[in-house]
Amino acid sequence: MAIKHVKKPQKPRKDFPLGAANNGQWCKKVRGKIHYFGIWANPDAAEAEYLRVKEYLQAGRRPPSPEAAGLQLKDLCNKFLNAKRSRVDSGELSARTFQGYHAAAAELLSHFGAERLVDDCRPEDFESFRGKVATTRGVHGISKMVTVVRTIFGFGFNAGLIEKPIIFGPAFTRATAKSVRIHRAKKQNEHGLRMLEAAEIRSLLKAASPPLKAMIFLATNGALGNSDMANLPQSAIKGDWLQYARVKTGVDRRIPLWPETLQSLSEAIEKRPRAKDKADAGLCFITSHGQKWVRIGPNGTSVHDLVSGAFAKLLKKLDLKREGLGFYALRHTFETVAGGCGDQVAVSAIMGHTQNDMASLYRERIDDERLQKAVNHVHVWLFGK
Repeated sequence: MAIKHVKKPQKPRKDFPLGAANNGQWCKKVRGKIHYFGIWANPDAAEAEYLRVKEYLQAGRRPPSPEAAGLQLKDLCNKFLNAKRSRVDSGELSARTFQGYHAAAAELLSHFGAERLVDDCRPEDFESFRGKVATTRGVHGISKMVTVVRTIFGFGFNAGLIEKPIIFGPAFTRATAKSVRIHRAKKQNEHGLRMLEAAEIRSLLKAASPPLKAMIFLATNGALGNSDMANLPQSAIKGDWLQYARVKTGVDRRIPLWPETLQSLSEAIEKRPRAKDKADAGLCFITSHGQKWVRIGPNGTSVHDLVSGAFAKLLKKLDLKREGLGFYALRHTFETVAGGCGDQVAVSAIMGHTQNDMASLYRERIDDERLQKAVNHVHVWLFGK
């Protein structure tokens, strides 16, 4: 008796991802192995099943059953970003930091898969992700990514979204201190120190517009960063002092202001355009379009940093631009120069650094004379006696 062969069906459309197998099912070879997804009579269901398990098969992992339930990675990232966005709106988190969180979450979802169950993430997955990150980033970029990813999953556990802490494995760690030192030495040999010399800062001050000039003074005098400038309220100016918590860390700072800084700041405020948003009316700096100098874009993810942009243009104009040198280099300059005053505690207080030692826990205040000594040391370095 002859065996009757059933004719295999054609694909329902040209871009249909599956092929017809002899056993009456739709199939596809993934990583050298044939997988079956449903009967010929229901190609839509077979395609849906394939799309559900596609990322798992391509990664060499066993897909969860269709009945599996749990928190998906995309939901965890969305809840984390929503929580952080509310802190940006309240001024507790910088727009730049939020952008870093968003970019890291997007890369995490791209590697793991947006519908990946959080409970299904394993140490080997994090090890693979770190290896991928290392192909496009230096040691600092690797450490930042590891920190942000751990923060996202830690948020999920602390918020009660995850029943137990995620096990990342021994390989998913920040770059070692040795590798950071080697990387830094290499960068310095290639591009020079990440700071500006006194003569360079004086030339920048001479050529800068009123608002940028005041920002350069504040960064050199008191180590303020980009987000600090964008969110600096006029109410923070208390006579000859600036009392202003660092946006990034929340550490409160008292900074003695040079006469030149106060004068430049006063001129910038006097010429400041009107703010479009009433909430920004009390800020020291407003762009010509009536907005913050550093703000989140309309899409909610990108960051418009006009402080960096304006400073980069000025560096280029004065032929001072080089790799790794930006507005934030002025904070490096303050830390480097102010350290010569011999009072690192006062320097760190002005920088707004968080200290985890016992002395910082017990220290209730720092005498004004010590803070004045630190900024005076930088003033003498910049302008002479």
